[in-house]
Amino acid sequence: MALKEQEQITKNYSEDLLTELINYQGENLMSEIVRLGLQQLMELDRDEHIGVGSYVRGEERRSQRNGYKSRQLYTRVGTLALRVPQTRDGQFYPALLERYQRSEKALVLALAEAYIQGVSTRKMKMITEQLMGKEFSSMSISRFSATLDAELDSWRERSLQKECPYVIIDARYESCRVEGKIIDIAVLIALGIDSEGYRHVLGVETAWGETTDSWDRFIGGLKQRGLEGIRLFTSDAHPGIHPAIKKHYPGAVWQRCQRHYSVNALDLVPKSQRDDLYKMLMHAWDADTYKEAKKRLDQISAHYQNKYPDLAEFISEHGWETLGVYDAAPVEHHKRLRTTNMIERVNQELKRRSKVVRIFPNPASCVRLFSALLKEWHEDWVTGRKYLDMEQFREFENQRSTHQQEHAPADELISIKEQRITVVK
Repeated sequence: MALKEQEQITKNYSEDLLTELINYQGENLMSEIVRLGLQQLMELDRDEHIGVGSYVRGEERRSQRNGYKSRQLYTRVGTLALRVPQTRDGQFYPALLERYQRSEKALVLALAEAYIQGVSTRKMKMITEQLMGKEFSSMSISRFSATLDAELDSWRERSLQKECPYVIIDARYESCRVEGKIIDIAVLIALGIDSEGYRHVLGVETAWGETTDSWDRFIGGLKQRGLEGIRLFTSDAHPGIHPAIKKHYPGAVWQRCQRHYSVNALDLVPKSQRDDLYKMLMHAWDADTYKEAKKRLDQISAHYQNKYPDLAEFISEHGWETLGVYDAAPVEHHKRLRTTNMIERVNQELKRRSKVVRIFPNPASCVRLFSALLKEWHEDWVTGRKYLDMEQFREFENQRSTHQQEHAPADELISIKEQRITVVK
């Protein structure tokens, strides 16, 4: 479909949407906004599938329109009466509708499972009845969950084909009912940025806690699924993370999250001193070179040596852990890689959904909901805008390689040349 034609179709749909909203006389305006938005997006999706707009002839046409099929979509803003577009070839189904239902279904299943097990509130019963129909049973819930679990399991266990120079890992905790008790389980999440600059959700799984074994299993699982080309891991300083990285990705650099580090550092001084300390740390981390950043951290340590020796020792012993980005990424990438903020924003959205459930009926329900949400974000990321300009990374790698060759001893230089010849072969 030509760009001009596509723009005109989009404009027409937008004008129709505004007209319908202006003339809408119902009570639930939010529900109508969602319904019309989904309806128009489905129309655009069908036009893309066919290749041309309505009443347009041309060689680009791949199929014909074939009316609509009525369908109800149960959502948190009410039941939406949709007209799902059809095509003559029978090969079209709106991708957006399919994805929307996936996360909604995962949320509903979590609520329904909780109600069936007798741990939910009256509000949960009302929500699940509105979303799943007037009646639901443990059998219907099992049937729904089996279908969704098969899809999500396949996605979580998929092969990781693309190289990801940057990986960010973190864990969050959710309350689950296990054998009649309510316990907090860890949800381990890994995000990556590939060699083209797109973000990926690489992995998600539950564990009984952030143990050395759980991180070893999680990071080792990424490698088993084919994840390669990692230059930098960013995480907090949990004791199990660094050994797992060294074991499975010995050549990768570890970057301790500067935000987590600053929280630890600020706890070592009175509240009256925290603003000044924070500014000094940020000044150090904003340096353009490792040498300058390390110098500024050493100055902070010396500044507090007499009055707050615990802080001085903490910076002297562990400050270098916050400077890994200098050895693995260009300066232009540092702000997005030196903390786990990218994954923290994802965690905020996960928390917003998990608050509705409150206590998951089991760990499987938790990983199902989070997998459905993360799968949607993954699909948006890999088809959307690039997160980083990786040409800057390639220039950084070339400059580093050149520098190493120029300053390497003669025997090391020979080794580098031999490696290059091997790679070329």
